[in-house]
Amino acid sequence: MVHTLCLFLTPTEQKCSRLANASDSFKYDSGLFVQGLLKDATGSFVLPFRQIMYAPYPTTHIDVDVNTVKQMAPCHEHIYNQQSYMSQELYTLQKTASEEDMIPETVIHMDESFTPDLNIFQDVMHRDTLVKSFLDQIFQLQSGLSLRSIFLAQFLLLLHRKAQTVIKYIEDETQKGKKLFKSLRNLKTDLDLAVEGDLSIVMAMAEKLKPGLHSFIFGKSFYTSVQERDVLMSL
Repeated sequence: MVHTLCLFLTPTEQKCSRLANASDSFKYDSGLFVQGLLKDATGSFVLPFRQIMYAPYPTTHIDVDVNTVKQMAPCHEHIYNQQSYMSQELYTLQKTASEEDMIPETVIHMDESFTPDLNIFQDVMHRDTLVKSFLDQIFQLQSGLSLRSIFLAQFLLLLHRKAQTVIKYIEDETQKGKKLFKSLRNLKTDLDLAVEGDLSIVMAMAEKLKPGLHSFIFGKSFYTSVQERDVLMSL
């Protein structure tokens, strides 16, 4: 699974990934792009909340035993939640330090378990045609041949071009950010992204190429991923 996911990464991102290892020292690392992690003897696995919140990108959890995929909110919402968590944590540290007159190192150590009331992971329920079509076609090719690698490269190029098209479309509609974007319905129709999953995949790539795109599309008021999905589905 790790090898497969790494095929979708750039060479630089692949160097910041790792396979699973039974060693106790192999735990979740917020600086990695793809990492394999093993469950304990009871078959359970717990991700460290604080590290996930401070990770530079949202985390996706794939359980290969039960075939489930759970994702954190999109990048712009992850940053918003991260800042909220940081503010609450700093407030708690300051309050504890002032009330008990404790040194900062001791306070931080005692407050590692602090967790705000945030909905971290969400089930991936939306359907898509891009990935489904890719999987249907690539498994028709014989394994062990370079054809699969070429086909994968073409698929990644397709996603990259679609993302660039979305960025260019939004730039043209907003005069490169001089006015708000108000034609999401037209974008979905004109660029053949009416299926929610397809739009999410391309928007994720576009966000990677141009950080802040999500926030710009939905204006200054902050949308949670649930509210954002409702808006997308209503258009």
